[in-house]
Amino acid sequence: MSRKWERMVRRNTKAVNNYRKKTGKPTIHEAAAEDGAVVYRGRSWFFPMLLVMTGVFCFIAFRGQAGSDAMYWVTGASYLLLAVLIFYGRRPYLKIGRQALTSRRFGGDRTMEASQIGSIEVSKDAVVITLKPKNSRWVFTKQYHLFPVAEAGESLKVFADRHSIAYSEK
Repeated sequence: MSRKWERMVRRNTKAVNNYRKKTGKPTIHEAAAEDGAVVYRGRSWFFPMLLVMTGVFCFIAFRGQAGSDAMYWVTGASYLLLAVLIFYGRRPYLKIGRQALTSRRFGGDRTMEASQIGSIEVSKDAVVITLKPKNSRWVFTKQYHLFPVAEAGESLKVFADRHSIAYSEK
């Protein structure tokens, strides 16, 4: 796209957003982001706990070097800080939209369209979503992910009925 065209689009978008704000409507970006999706968030505790144990190990194992090297404090504190950041910042979630499910995986956010979902199984303490590509699974548990299984199960049932996906409760 040429620069002139980009400037024109930016200028027009700004004018439309100002008008929409005055009339009480959401901006173009907010309206596009809203698709009626419901987000269920859990809490990752296992990896942060592993990082805390590693930080404590560093503090204990290298305490003889504490007076001679400042990296002793930096290393241990870095593990603890990283654990806090992951515990509070990188929360696992399941976003149930109209046409797709989105989840945070190890490599980043993954979105699966309804046609790529094989089945959904909900038990009292876990949600298992089986995907058609590679026959992989997304598992959200009450114990490991601190995930609200009951509420997510109701929304997943509606999603499965809407797209005729195999749904089972155990």
